[in-house]
Formats: sequence, structure tokens, C-alpha cells
Amino acid sequence: MNIRHYPHHKLRLFVSAMLLSCSTVAAQASELQLRFAWYMPPHTATAEQAELIAKNIKTLSHGQIDVQTYPSGSLFKASNIAKGIMNNTTNMGINALHWWSKYEPAFEFDTIPFLVPDAKSLLANLHGKLGQDINTILEKHGVRIIAWGFYGYAKSYINNHHAIIKPSDLKGLRIRSEGKLSALFLQSQGATPVAIDSSEVYTAIQRGALDGGVSGLSTIVSRKWYEVGKYVSAIHYVPLIYPVQVNLHWWNGLTPQQRSIISKAAQSSEKSAIQSIEHEYTQDIQTLKQAGNHVSVLKGAALKPWMATAGTLDRKNYLKETGATGKMLLQDINPSSIHG
Repeated sequence: MNIRHYPHHKLRLFVSAMLLSCSTVAAQASELQLRFAWYMPPHTATAEQAELIAKNIKTLSHGQIDVQTYPSGSLFKASNIAKGIMNNTTNMGINALHWWSKYEPAFEFDTIPFLVPDAKSLLANLHGKLGQDINTILEKHGVRIIAWGFYGYAKSYINNHHAIIKPSDLKGLRIRSEGKLSALFLQSQGATPVAIDSSEVYTAIQRGALDGGVSGLSTIVSRKWYEVGKYVSAIHYVPLIYPVQVNLHWWNGLTPQQRSIISKAAQSSEKSAIQSIEHEYTQDIQTLKQAGNHVSVLKGAALKPWMATAGTLDRKNYLKETGATGKMLLQDINPSSIHG
């Protein structure tokens, strides 16, 4: 029947029903689309934290915030995600703090070994003056940290020549480095550091362009470096900071309620992130042993040569490179750390 022939009272009911239907669809549609990127592969603590945050946002917003995720470097690699957050190509991202060192050299402090005993202690610092000072610096680049996370315990070694028990065992090896301080330390021990993205290390070792690399056990396992490297030295130090960051201009444009939901979703993942990296470290050692790798777990007295070299040298080089800003951040952690 043509709508013009509807009785007036039925026509009013029809229009009202259509308007109600449209309003219901609009209410069910998301009010905000959020692009969220990270580069760590699946089954790592960072990836699990990111997935939990995305899930939390959806739950807390009752679907009103649509989180579009870009995992495993599908949008940005480690080397360029900082720029992607700055220009708002991704609204939110998880990125290693030390990858910001190209813009702020002082942000490489978290690669200095033995500054803190564990991630729990570091998180306490990040919820205090240290975190405030980091955000003040980062906001100059149009980015804000809304929650904290950790990659795990970095600076474990893998290579194809021999077990690395003491720093001098690095001599003569061509090793993938992890930042400027890592490169300076490798050079001090007679190794040749090579700056290369972690996603490219497997092929480089396989082809013989590298003898090995330095990173966390998480990367050695998740990126399967252990398939092309035999000897692994596992060291439980340096929990690298992988904060949850947002583009500041985009963030300020959200409603207070949206900011509250996203902040709560991100911050509620912090404690589980610490549990994840501790479990991951233990599990990765088991995985490497089961795969037939020669694994040296360095702890106790075995760490003293590393404290005397990497610990002291990295602090010295860091303060030389970063001046007053670097001194401030180390003092935020522990006033004695600038002398240790």
C-alpha cells in the first residue's frame, strides 16, 4: 500500500517507529573509534597487555568506543611508532621509552642495568616524580603517557660461537645492539655493535651477517632467534619501560568520560603486566632449553663482572650524553644512582 493512503493515526505510529529504530541503531553504534598500535609479536607480555587494554575499553564503554588494533608491527615498527603517535596516525600506542631517545636522549635511562631490583620497584617510581617528569618532557612532543607497562628483562645475549658468561666473552663478536648505551658497552668489550630492527635479526644471523644479538628473552623466543643462535645468556635485569601513550591533541579532544574510561582500562592492566613478565622470563628459559639451546642463567656472583662494567659504564656514558635532564631522572629513581 502506498504510504499516502495510510490513515493519519497509523502514519504517525509508522514514523514514530522508524525514528525509534534509527535512534536505537545510533545508540548501538560506537561514539568513538580509537586506533591502537604496538609492534611486539603475539604471546609476549606487551602484546597481552595491549589486548587486555583493548578488551577493557570495549567492556567499560559498553561498546561505545571501538578499538581498532594494529598488533605485531602491522602499522608501525619499533623504529617509527613514536612518530606515528606524534602525528596521530595512531591515536594510542605501546612503545619502548628508549625508542624516544632519538628525540630525548635522557629517555634511554631504562636500559641502564641494576638501577632497580625489579619491575615492581620501578612501577612505584613511575607513579611518583619520575613518571611526572617523563610526562612533562614527552608532552613537548605532543604525546602523553596514560599507563605504564614493561617489555620484560632486557639485555640477554644470543650468539653462535660460545657461551657468554662474563662481559669479556663478547670480544670479537658482531652483535645486534639495543640503543646507544648498549652499543657503547659492546664496543668497550671488543664487540662490534650493529643497529638493526629486531624483526630483521633472524635473517641476519641466519645469513652470517651477525654473530648474535642482545635483547630480552621475550624477543629471543617470540622472534625465534633461538632457531639460528645456539648460546643464550639469560640475565634478570633491566625491566624496559613500555608505556601506553596517546596523541595529546587527540586526547584533549575527547570527552572527560571517554578519557576516564580509556585511562581506567589502561591502568588496570599494570599489575598483570608485571606478573606477565616474571612468568614470561621463567617460561622462556624452559622453552630455550627444550629447544636444545645452551642456556646460561647468570645470577648472584656471576653478575658482579657485569655490575663492574655495564652498570658503571652505562651510567657514566648516560650522564655524559644527557646532562642535567639525565641526572634529574636518575635522581628520581634513587639519588645515589648517579654515583653508583
